[in-house]
Amino acid sequence: MRPARYAPRTTGAVVVYVVILVAFQVFLLTVAVEAFAADDETLAWSTAMVSVVLAAASGVLYHYLRP
Repeated sequence: MRPARYAPRTTGAVVVYVVILVAFQVFLLTVAVEAFAADDETLAWSTAMVSVVLAAASGVLYHYLRP
């Protein structure tokens, strides 16, 4: 069986996606904390849930990166 030609390119793309997801997650956590401080519970819980989903997606992609 021949090694995949595009394996390094695919790994690099996954790293970029993980970095983008983590940056977006930090932004969402900031919005959630500010919403809690401003007593806007609907916005706070919805952004917190989206942040948790992004953390799970980042974990799955990170698991994909490990050999």
